[in-house]
Amino acid sequence: MSANETTHEAIVIGAGIAGLAAARDIARLGVSVALVDSGYLGGLVVNVGALEGQEAFEGQSGADVVNGMLGEALESGADYQMDDVAALETIDGGWKLPTLEISAPKIILATGADLRRLGVPGEEELMGRGVSQCAFCDGGLYREKDVIVIGGGDAAFQEALHLAEMCGVVTIVMRGTTPRARSAFVEKANALGNINIRTNTDVREIVGETGVDVVRLYDQALDQETVEPFAAIFPFIGVAPQTRLAGPDLERDAEGALIVDAMMRTKTPNFFAIGATRAGYGGQVPDALADAAAVASGFSQPS
Repeated sequence: MSANETTHEAIVIGAGIAGLAAARDIARLGVSVALVDSGYLGGLVVNVGALEGQEAFEGQSGADVVNGMLGEALESGADYQMDDVAALETIDGGWKLPTLEISAPKIILATGADLRRLGVPGEEELMGRGVSQCAFCDGGLYREKDVIVIGGGDAAFQEALHLAEMCGVVTIVMRGTTPRARSAFVEKANALGNINIRTNTDVREIVGETGVDVVRLYDQALDQETVEPFAAIFPFIGVAPQTRLAGPDLERDAEGALIVDAMMRTKTPNFFAIGATRAGYGGQVPDALADAAAVASGFSQPS
């Protein structure tokens, strides 16, 4: 070990809700823990304007919740470091982050997930110019204009409800026959006069020069394509777990998330996965907090 190397009992990689809570909970046990993140604190939740159905955080913005949790982690004694971790090194009895010269016998992967892309023509070219995955960030650019949201889950409906407060008509398009979002969100959307819900529909192409002009849609039930004008498109079709640091040998589910046991342990000794990196994750703030508590419980009893 070099003279500059710092040792901890655990390293948490990722400062989303799960990572922040894990670092806080572990530090509160008197365990030395490092929390390492690229600097984009909170992950996807920071894009949420007001959390709904999240118990203690009801009505708070994602950014406010994240800032509060970071403060709790730091006050509890977590060592927060900024670094975009590109690789892990194995050392005798543990793991090392070479760029930070931090080592620990246990690694907790909490790197979260990225929003999936549609993968259709025009999406990449117009990303940031009418194609957006943050209605809270960009919705104000399209006041009184018609926009389209892609997806049938909670995220899509929450974003559509936010957009409906400022945009003209908001069209929600999904491939399935019924929404997957919780009933409260669907009921709110149906009650608004400026939200349309269209099922059995795919996006085929996004067209525009300097911004989105039209979207080519395919109605599966009618076997019919239409080209319709929209000022912006907001895809929310699920997430892709970010598990590259785990290496290719660890067992994953069909979505690429890591298989863990009840204490968040993978089959690699002393390598844990929590939040959106692990299979079966529920996707809500209480699920992230429960994962953090489960992994922290392993530090108060024999491994």
